[in-house]
Amino acid sequence: MTSAFSRRSFLRGATATAGAGALALLAAGCATGSRSSNPNQVSLWGVTGTFVPFQTKVIKQFTELHPEVDVVVNQVPSQGTGDATSIITAVRGGTAPDLWLLDRFSAAQYAAIGLIEPIDDLIAEYEDQSKEEFLSQWLGFAVGEVSYEGKTYGLPHDTDARGMFVNRTMLKDAGVDLDEFDWEQNGPVTMDRMWEVSQQVTKKSAGDYTHMGLLPWYGEGWPFTWGLGLGASYYDQQDSRMTMDSASVRSIYDFYGDWAKRLDYRAADTFIATYEPTGHPPGQTAFMGNRMAFMVSVPSTIQSFDNFGPKDLDWTTAFLPVQQEGDPKYTWSGGFALCLPKGSKKTKAVWELMKYFTGKRGQETYMVPATSVPTNIAALEDPNGSAKSIRYFVESITASTCRPPLPVGGAWWDSLADARSSVLLGTATPEQAVERAQNRVDPMMQTYAPFELPKDYDKVRI
Repeated sequence: MTSAFSRRSFLRGATATAGAGALALLAAGCATGSRSSNPNQVSLWGVTGTFVPFQTKVIKQFTELHPEVDVVVNQVPSQGTGDATSIITAVRGGTAPDLWLLDRFSAAQYAAIGLIEPIDDLIAEYEDQSKEEFLSQWLGFAVGEVSYEGKTYGLPHDTDARGMFVNRTMLKDAGVDLDEFDWEQNGPVTMDRMWEVSQQVTKKSAGDYTHMGLLPWYGEGWPFTWGLGLGASYYDQQDSRMTMDSASVRSIYDFYGDWAKRLDYRAADTFIATYEPTGHPPGQTAFMGNRMAFMVSVPSTIQSFDNFGPKDLDWTTAFLPVQQEGDPKYTWSGGFALCLPKGSKKTKAVWELMKYFTGKRGQETYMVPATSVPTNIAALEDPNGSAKSIRYFVESITASTCRPPLPVGGAWWDSLADARSSVLLGTATPEQAVERAQNRVDPMMQTYAPFELPKDYDKVRI
């Protein structure tokens, strides 16, 4: 294997070949290296950027309780879903950390190629309760995401949810009743109503959009987001086959295609390029500039409002729109987990830091300034466990779920996104797009057949 990785290319190749070659290389790399043998030194690859101070405070609290433990933190550039280039290189060279904060959704595919190790033996060695009792401290779907073939591959850290941010100034100027989009007073509006209001706030000048409503492909408007409201299903456990070309999945792209045609996708894309040009400062967005009325996003967006938005930005949060009046609320959650890269010392010091970082005290310390939602149930239920500004997202957790923890998760996600681009650009019909996605991912999945998702992996279980 060379070091010239293209983005996500390694894991796509690894899943296509059942990961055998990747696993052999990883195992070979673990034979040598410079990882410290000191049982009380714990190396951590954690968060980066603006989140570092929150992590630093958690570690400071931990070392005050455990002065014998030396925590060595390295800031490694964040990677996208399924991109494990840095950690693969480190594992092969024997320089991987003892603990790594990874995207939970990637855990199943990393476990499948042997990049991370299960924590089951640490629970058995250091806890005086069963694995099930111990893991019940965290949200069920967050535990489900780090489960693979009956074993657990990490402890959940932060989470989030998807909601619809509403620009109250634009609605007010258009004469829309603000209470209609107040989540504390009303349930979700329908997609038909979203279209009506979007048209009401839309403005043009010389044929170009200057103000718009909902762009369903913007922000967190992923295929999986709308697929939840459309009842889409991607995997048949009985036959161990992907079902990405099913009618339920195709309905997502029918929806995208319909809105793209009605709005003229290229004109809408020009609108975004105009008001959010490449390299724009974080405070220069269409929503914060009172030019976009609706935006599907996550709680960390509120941090951007606070740090970069105008002081008079008037916003609220609403439920994601539903297809029919009376349809249930829906959302989904992502987030990170602390895991053990292959070759971790797995000492008591490593385990204690892992527990503290993801436990009630550690999560409360981190989540409030980070405007993130705790996965530790005690922290989630504590009124002081999260920022007051994200109460909508905290309370939305009871209606939330997660993405399916598939060993081909990265390819599955990418294929859904690629299909969206094809439909929006008009280079494929919805039927063609989902057929391509199926043909791309199902052969990869067959290398793991038969495969069962963890039982109740997507349940909240508070």
